[in-house]
Amino acid sequence: MMKWLRQTVFALCFQLASASAVFAQASTQPILPPSSYDAYSIFFHRESGSFFGGGIGISVFGNQVFYTISLAPELALGNWGVGLDVNLRISQQGQLRREDWEDGVSSYLRLVRYVRYGVKRDSLYFRIGQLDAARLGHGTILFLYRNNASYDARRIGVEWDMDFGNYGFESMVSDVSTFNVIGVRPFWRPLRELGLPLLSGLELGATVVGDVNENANVQLEDTTHLSGRTERIAARGGALIALGIDASLPLARLPLLNADAYLDAAGIIGYGAGLALGVSGSLKNLLGLVVLSAKLEQRFLTDRFQFAYFDALYEQERYREQGERIISRANQLRNTVSGGAGIYGELGGAILGKFQFFGSYQRLYRTPRGGILQLSARLEDLIPAIVLRADYFKRDIGAETDLFTLDERSLAQVEFGYSPYPYLLLSLVYQWTFLPVRSSNNAIVRYEPVQRIEPRVLLRLQF
Repeated sequence: MMKWLRQTVFALCFQLASASAVFAQASTQPILPPSSYDAYSIFFHRESGSFFGGGIGISVFGNQVFYTISLAPELALGNWGVGLDVNLRISQQGQLRREDWEDGVSSYLRLVRYVRYGVKRDSLYFRIGQLDAARLGHGTILFLYRNNASYDARRIGVEWDMDFGNYGFESMVSDVSTFNVIGVRPFWRPLRELGLPLLSGLELGATVVGDVNENANVQLEDTTHLSGRTERIAARGGALIALGIDASLPLARLPLLNADAYLDAAGIIGYGAGLALGVSGSLKNLLGLVVLSAKLEQRFLTDRFQFAYFDALYEQERYREQGERIISRANQLRNTVSGGAGIYGELGGAILGKFQFFGSYQRLYRTPRGGILQLSARLEDLIPAIVLRADYFKRDIGAETDLFTLDERSLAQVEFGYSPYPYLLLSLVYQWTFLPVRSSNNAIVRYEPVQRIEPRVLLRLQF
């Protein structure tokens, strides 16, 4: 069954690539969904153009030092884009870092970071490779999802969206070799042909996301033996499936302003459910200087439900073995999440096209550790010769004093650089990321946080 499914998806991807040029010509007027100018789309789905990037540096993993040679060119030809990510880490003994090549064929496939057609807001969007911040719909179920939990455990994923005007779909697959996490959101605009102001933009959608990994739905149960000894065992409950429906309606479509209202309802089978009522607004081009977007949601949830359950840390947290202790995301969902209400907000935009930023935060009133924070920024050329790139994600936040503590619930990368010449960048990169811990048969049993510091000298040529 899985072999047939993989073959079918590859055949569909091939047919999509062959038909993309024809479809693009037929869609001379781009069909922009209500989310086209939201904070997420502005920041995470922007075209980067063509350039060659490469350099040398030093990587530090714990107390191990590696010399790094990197090549990271990106090529854009019309709507097509290709990005490579070649990192050769060489030890002081002159050997390649073993952990970079332990995933068989995937270790070589990951050298191609992505191949894409279009961007997320286009009527046709396709991407295969690394998924950095996948989203379906408004992100109530799947948001900021990363299919690569670590550079040392790369996966080849797929995003595929098509918008035909009256209807369409969004979809994603986390890994074409395992099909662990699969999601799809078909949508319909039932009033589009009527030509009614605003009402024609009514959009109805339904989302299904499932994880069929054997560890996706692990519950920990205490079993008492006849001897009186109590043992905690892992009970596998099959696939974990989340379902959702949503509706959105434009409130304003003006040359400078977009505004929308939406309602999302979602549930995780066997667990709980949630409801989100939100408004979003975007200033598309203020004085030719600023693009700005904001979103505000009121959230309601029952016990045993998490908004954006499939998030940036999902692959690390699905299942972990730490000695005799087992930790699973599904078991934490069952035991630690309280119902009630909460609030969620987003803010993002761009200034002069040279400073982009995005931030989102969730605070649940009754769940003690229900905070989720995402901060991202890119600053290039706004301040002469200075480059700043930063990404930070943290979940399960309790008190606000816990916002910026780095632990197993955090991801962070900060790069600060100085460009003495247009083609040369001297930078220092700090990463708080994860390394896979493998069993004797090379299976990943958990991920451990690791701190990396890399000074780099990069050559960057724009063309």
